[in-house]
Amino acid sequence: MSSASEIAQFIRSYDDFLITTHVFPDGDNMGCVLALSEGLEALGKKHAGFVEGPIARMYNWMPGVDRISTELSEALVKLGDGSGHPTLLVVDSGDIHRMGDSFEAWFRSNSSLDIANVDHHRSNTCFGTINWVDASYSSVGEMIYEVLKELDLKITPSIAQNLFVSVYTDTGRFSFSNTSQRSLKYAGEFVAAGAKPILAFRHVYANRTLASFHLQAEAFHTLTRFLDGKGCYFWVDRKMLEDTSTTLDDTEGLIDTVRTLRDFLIVVSFKEIGPNDTRVSTRAGPPIDASALMALFGGGGHPRAAGCRIEMPLQEAIELFVARAEEAIRSGEALEKSRQAQ
Repeated sequence: MSSASEIAQFIRSYDDFLITTHVFPDGDNMGCVLALSEGLEALGKKHAGFVEGPIARMYNWMPGVDRISTELSEALVKLGDGSGHPTLLVVDSGDIHRMGDSFEAWFRSNSSLDIANVDHHRSNTCFGTINWVDASYSSVGEMIYEVLKELDLKITPSIAQNLFVSVYTDTGRFSFSNTSQRSLKYAGEFVAAGAKPILAFRHVYANRTLASFHLQAEAFHTLTRFLDGKGCYFWVDRKMLEDTSTTLDDTEGLIDTVRTLRDFLIVVSFKEIGPNDTRVSTRAGPPIDASALMALFGGGGHPRAAGCRIEMPLQEAIELFVARAEEAIRSGEALEKSRQAQ
């Protein structure tokens, strides 16, 4: 497996880069793409950042957010005539097929591109020409910080702010079990370089609308126990969004509120994205391995937090997931010891 110095050398060896990450990016994804974009600009590299679809409200304030294109065609135009063949920098994505429909269609004709894959998901498929995958990092933001230092780049206040968001959000404001001495050390260095923690808190965690509380009330009304009472799940459907005049942005953080309930080993949220598109998120405690569970549905993540997509209507997806999850947990297929044995 590669290292920060090898990723830095990879970057030095190329001139044109498309920086991307998976659809529905979180704070870690956004922070990494933005920090890398500013770093490449300082190196004089031609580059473009791409994230498919609109950027969530809680992240559209981040320094340099206008560097990111939400249309692939726009990103490619920045790199030349729109039909270029850039080097790919893929961050915080366990698989090359998670960047969205437009990227998938384009990549089918450009699958021979060189790729640097930097990630901390244990389930990563190591799809890159060069792969630095290390699950000991709480966030990919920590890894990108090390890459930028290997490149001898100045950590500007804007880079520091973006990387602070990466670490801050992926550690749950330094409260998740993945919070390490390194996480806290790097966060302190980001603050010393100009990051303002209050901005991350206000925009990401104190940015809710009154309508979002009405949505929360409707969603939590669906809370249902499973796994002999050791698990619970809830869902958000399109009608709830319409009735409360909210969007999918307003569902962010709901599962982390539910996970504060005591005596539950696993909590699951289901979101109806479309008629045959259900997104599933899971938070789990020992001995359940959330990433092993989600891998059964083509997803992945971390032992304590993971997700997947099920291409079927919401209620059918819920029935399928709950039945399969109970079976996998009871058989030991989705327990930590099963993952360690692989």
